[in-house]
Amino acid sequence: MYTLNITDSNKLYFTSDTHIGHYNICRYCNRPFESRSDMDKSLIENWNRVVPEDGIVVHCGDFTLIHKENMDKYQKLFNKLNGRILLCRGNHDMIPLTTEPIGKLIASVDIAMIEVDGKKIMASHYPMVAYPADYQVFGHIHTLSDGLCHGVDGDINTKLRKTQYDVGVDQNNYTPVSYKQLCEIFKNRE
Repeated sequence: MYTLNITDSNKLYFTSDTHIGHYNICRYCNRPFESRSDMDKSLIENWNRVVPEDGIVVHCGDFTLIHKENMDKYQKLFNKLNGRILLCRGNHDMIPLTTEPIGKLIASVDIAMIEVDGKKIMASHYPMVAYPADYQVFGHIHTLSDGLCHGVDGDINTKLRKTQYDVGVDQNNYTPVSYKQLCEIFKNRE
């Protein structure tokens, strides 16, 4: 398992399921964008508005929809975004596994352990039944702003622990969540 130690928690962010370039996601998740370019532009602007240039973003998968493995296309998208990115690959991510930094990409892994402020946060694309960490962040299920999942995964939130959170853009105002916000979310659930 890949481990990332964070020394400055003020520069740590989490997100998932941006689906850059995948306009059908608007229909699936009722996203309020008029076109693919409108969605992509808004997601990039929201990201850059909250993430500093020297920030670190743990992206829990489905970053974009590229049908063939193409690191160049990923790098072009990464270069439009502030910060460096640790990508926990999702089912739509066609990017090779690597623990060697490439440009803004810190690593591309399936599961990561983030160690910050004496806490362990397990990050992956999918919610887990068991995890050896204080918290688990994930994406994939597209929790909407009403806090509910619709469709196939409609009942998933009833099965989650209070120490798990869907960091996907659909329930987080299409914006990455800061570590500080994540701590508040977990604190309010206690």
